[in-house]
Amino acid sequence: MRLLRSLVLLVLAVPLGAPLGAQSRVTRDAGVRAAPDGNVIATVIDGTAWRTGAARAGYTVVTLEGWLDASRLAGKRDTFPASIGGNGTLRLRAEPSLNGKILGNFEAGAGLRVLERKGDWARVRRDGWVLTSVLAAPGAETAGKAPARTETKAAARPEPKTPERATAAREEPAEAPASEPPREGALRADAALPLSAAPGTKPIGSLEGGSVVEPVARDRGWVRVRVEAWVPESLLVPADTSYRAALTAADLRLDPEAYRGRTVRWVVQVVGLQTADPLRRALSPDEPYLLAMGPAGENAILYLAVPPSLLDQAKRLAPLSEVIVTARIRNGRSQPTGAPVLDLLSLAKR
Repeated sequence: MRLLRSLVLLVLAVPLGAPLGAQSRVTRDAGVRAAPDGNVIATVIDGTAWRTGAARAGYTVVTLEGWLDASRLAGKRDTFPASIGGNGTLRLRAEPSLNGKILGNFEAGAGLRVLERKGDWARVRRDGWVLTSVLAAPGAETAGKAPARTETKAAARPEPKTPERATAAREEPAEAPASEPPREGALRADAALPLSAAPGTKPIGSLEGGSVVEPVARDRGWVRVRVEAWVPESLLVPADTSYRAALTAADLRLDPEAYRGRTVRWVVQVVGLQTADPLRRALSPDEPYLLAMGPAGENAILYLAVPPSLLDQAKRLAPLSEVIVTARIRNGRSQPTGAPVLDLLSLAKR
């Protein structure tokens, strides 16, 4: 009986709903997930500290607590009595004030619990999962200095490479090409996230976790970003509003003036790289051009004028190879052969 009373007193000594566990600092902006493999419900800001709990599959539970605009609170969501309503993210602050330190952002629709209200503000709490690798326990900065010195010394005396290591070093650039260091203020996606054309609109694509972006502008919890990446050119079509996918070489010959300046995307067969002679009146003297057949399904002769930026690429094309070209119509029916002349904008092997 005495043991039971002691346990009751111990439980009452802990404030109701107080989060347990050690406190850890976030070392970079990080996404908070509903589960280790769940959706991102919030983002925590670099340098903020949170109470942590259990760890699993490379993730650790953190307890998010702070103040947010109560007008954005909505009804029940899953097992939570409240949720974030509206569109876009909602800032979580350390104090119930617009001057309060920003701790992070909740995603629209995220469920949470309301602890108290103060005027237009509500103090909320929500547990979630973050990558364990982004957490640093108190004092970790000091503890990390010694290894840094050790790494510096090791760098001064590089150990000899074995043949296996030397081979791996030579192959590494092919697997992970060198890239420019992130610019000042750059951000990294902690997890896969949607890309939208404007705040609160439907996603138009996605950004893989680990991708580095450059912030351009911020608006209501959203950030406009710039990212440099490579995509197969054969999968792109011109953004030009005059683009005509179904236009054929026969169309150009029938009405050569009607389509001047239009952009086409064609599959053609390259015969070879030529230099214009005086007879090719729609081409400048000595202007390089690709003699080609097409587009696909047609045996029409085409002259594709090659700009200096594409000349090296054009020289590497093997005769009779099929390529996808984007070109702007210069002349729908040139003299004396009647072949259409197009200005090459891009080309990609099929």
